Amino acid sequence: MKLLRFLISKVFLINLAIALVITVLASYGVVKFLHSYTNQAQKIEVPDLAELTLDEVKVVLDDLQLRSEVLDAGAYQPEIPKGAVLEQEPSPGQIVKEKRKIYITVNPQGYAMTSIPDFYGKTKKEIEQIIANSGFIIGEYEEIEDIGTVVRGLKYKEQPLETGDKLPKMSVIDIVIGNGLNSKPVEADSLQVAPVANEN
Repeated sequence: MKLLRFLISKVFLINLAIALVITVLASYGVVKFLHSYTNQAQKIEVPDLAELTLDEVKVVLDDLQLRSEVLDAGAYQPEIPKGAVLEQEPSPGQIVKEKRKIYITVNPQGYAMTSIPDFYGKTKKEIEQIIANSGFIIGEYEEIEDIGTVVRGLKYKEQPLETGDKLPKMSVIDIVIGNGLNSKPVEADSLQVAPVANEN
């Protein structure tokens, strides 16, 4: 009976009400804190960074309280400024929170360097395929007197090339090829080149 009288007493009811109010306020405060701490109310739309330089990217992202990190250099694209953004993740238009890091891929400073493949003695068809597969461009053909109609040399800007030399992709390479009229093959280091018109 004493317990029942206590449970319905004014003192108990007042203390219960106070406890309930404190619990509600504490719960509300915790929820608000977590909401603020995790930035759940912060919604930022990712901007389009394509073709912007790294300096421009920093200005744009700083204004939005976002960060950037260069992930890699992509394949060189000459129509886009060197060092400019090629790709980004997250992509433009996505919604992110404050201080989110945007990963970007940039345009390199030029074409990648590629080794000159083995070329001596290759047929015209073979060398054209080899050069194309290596990322180079076929330039002029130069014929020399030679027993074979095969490749006897490659040149870049009139300078002889050797297997293993490195040039940027998309470099124009001239081909020195025999005409099949001489009685013996010409050595690679003693070429006498006479320019002829491009056969392509």
